[in-house]
Amino acid sequence: MSRSDPKRLRDILECIEAIDRAEVTVARYPGDPDVAKIGLDAVQSRVFTRGEAVKGLSLGLRQRYPDVPWSDMARMRDLIGHRYYKLDPQIVRATIGAPVERLRARLQSDPCRTRRGG
Repeated sequence: MSRSDPKRLRDILECIEAIDRAEVTVARYPGDPDVAKIGLDAVQSRVFTRGEAVKGLSLGLRQRYPDVPWSDMARMRDLIGHRYYKLDPQIVRATIGAPVERLRARLQSDPCRTRRGG
């Protein structure tokens, strides 16, 4: 059974919040390569999950927010899933800056996101 748009939006928001937590943790331990690697792994995992959720959103919902880089997020998921050996941490991190803030703002303001069930 397919997940509804509201559930997928909640999944995406949870991924964004987990990415934030990973970034805060890495910042707490500057210069520790092990923490940096674990943080990057956590971010990549959540970017992958976010992209998977984005791919399942209805076309209507994606069209409602044309300024959100939906296709970029889906492509990053594909890159992580199929070309993991070519990943550049800077490219992954570029997908969690301003694009994530735009997406977070849209999700937090979308009444569809707050409905139960769906």
